[in-house]
Amino acid sequence: MKYFPLFAIILLCITGCNKHTTNQNPSLVHVFKGIAVVNTMGEIMGNWGTPDSDWETDVTWTSEEAALLNFPDTVSLAGTYIRDTTGWNTGTGIHEQPENAILVFPNPVAGYATLYFKGLGMVKFKATIVDKYFNRLMTFAAKSGMGEINLNLSDPAKFQNGVIYRLYYTLSATDSLNFYKGHGDILICREAVSNDCRQYVP
Repeated sequence: MKYFPLFAIILLCITGCNKHTTNQNPSLVHVFKGIAVVNTMGEIMGNWGTPDSDWETDVTWTSEEAALLNFPDTVSLAGTYIRDTTGWNTGTGIHEQPENAILVFPNPVAGYATLYFKGLGMVKFKATIVDKYFNRLMTFAAKSGMGEINLNLSDPAKFQNGVIYRLYYTLSATDSLNFYKGHGDILICREAVSNDCRQYVP
């Protein structure tokens, strides 16, 4: 993915550091098996391990996954819309469904990263970062056509070195709730050499 020029952005609500639960039940552990490696320009450079359709669109979510985006925010759907999507996934060209509309880069992350989204119109964007127990560690909500959110993942107590976390995201518009949804796995790695981070991927 190439670097995207950014236009005016209206971030109406960004809420960080919200823990949803403190679930530590080992029977509820979710295994994140790999990542899409992304450079500092937002270009996907390949995979480590077995990524699970990272940064694409998910057709279905479990009720547990859907509940992760069910947190209160003050961002309304007023004035939102989707650009023409006629013919998505019917071939190449202008109507091909866009890939990687949401992306975190770089990945692995040493401490700070950028959460990028392009709205496919004027949309409401929601996201949350969770651990393997599906505890919410950060939540975000915004309304824009395109934007960047700076992520501070440097707290070692919350984001542990060598651990993969997952970001779930949705895009919504008036009468089109969660029309675009997906997830991406993020590896926290504070090693001096990027390739040394491979050791943390199953």
